[in-house]
Amino acid sequence: MTENIMHLIKIVSNQLSRQINHFAKQFGLTGIQIQIIDYLNHLPQNQFVYQRDIEREFNIRRSTATSVLQKMEENQLIVRNVSPSDSRLKIVSVLPKAEALQPQISAFLERSNREILDNLSSLQRRSFIKALEKIPLKLKQPETLEDE
Repeated sequence: MTENIMHLIKIVSNQLSRQINHFAKQFGLTGIQIQIIDYLNHLPQNQFVYQRDIEREFNIRRSTATSVLQKMEENQLIVRNVSPSDSRLKIVSVLPKAEALQPQISAFLERSNREILDNLSSLQRRSFIKALEKIPLKLKQPETLEDE
């Protein structure tokens, strides 16, 4: 196989990042903030979410998550409260300002997903999604490689 898969994935990743950042800009936000709002708004009401859950969900470092969440807190999109079971942990919750953005975020994400998947047959869609889910599980994190 002569294709440079990493290069192709990077091109797609950059294009998707540009699209979500362009959408987010109208609200004075970034793409990752939009994605975190969407993630938090789709969780069950009684489910606690901690910063480490967000780090895992979006595959971001602790320092990145901290700075993004601090900015979101400053913008009154989220609030972080001390966990009743462990004072070292903070529960992340959305505020009404972020909840109000959800219909527009959902419409944008749905439209974006449709644009991507409309170019694929039903079988290709299923295979594409399965491959996207499988790839991160098979790749080693750079931190893991350094430990070996």
